[in-house]
Amino acid sequence: MIYILGGASRSGKTLLSRRAVSEKGIPYFPLDALFGGLANGAPQLGVAYDQSFIVRAEKTWPVAKPLLGFFFHEEHNFLIEGDTILPSQVNELILEGNKVKSCFLGYSELNKEEKLTLVRTYHQGEVDWTKNISDDEMLKLIDEMIQFSKYLKEECANFGIQYFDISHDFEKPREQAFSYLFHD
Repeated sequence: MIYILGGASRSGKTLLSRRAVSEKGIPYFPLDALFGGLANGAPQLGVAYDQSFIVRAEKTWPVAKPLLGFFFHEEHNFLIEGDTILPSQVNELILEGNKVKSCFLGYSELNKEEKLTLVRTYHQGEVDWTKNISDDEMLKLIDEMIQFSKYLKEECANFGIQYFDISHDFEKPREQAFSYLFHD
C-alpha cells in the first residue's frame, strides 16, 4: 500500500510520518525534497518557491507522478508526505487503479494570528525553517496556508478523501489521521 499524507505546511505531516517510520516501520519520502530539488536544481521546469501551493503542486506533478509510479511498482509499503500534492492528483492515482490510502491535514478554522502564536510556540528549534522569518512575513505565509487548508478541505470533500482539521486540537486529529491510515 502506498500511503499519501498531504496537507498544509505546519499541520503535523512530518511528525505523523516520523511516527509511521518508528512505530510501523513504514519508510517515507517527503515531497518537499522533490520540490526543493526541482526549484533549486532545475528552474527551467518552472517550479518556484514564490508560487502558490496549488501551482507548486501542479508544476511538480509531471515529475512527482512518475516518482510515485516507482513506489507503486517497486515498494510494498511506503508513505509519501508533503504540501505539494493535491486531492485531485491523489484521485487521479486511485482512478488508475493504484493501491492508495490517503488523507490531508489542515487548519481551515484558525485566523493567522492564532496560527502564528502556535508556530512560534511549537517549533523545531534550529532546524525549523520559520525561525529566521519575521512575524510580518510569516503572517503572509500563514494566510496563504489557511487559504490552502480551506481549498484542501473542499477538494477532499469533492473527491471523497479524508481531511483532518487541526485548527482547535493539534493532537487528536493527527491521532485520527494515523489511525485512519495505518489501523483500518
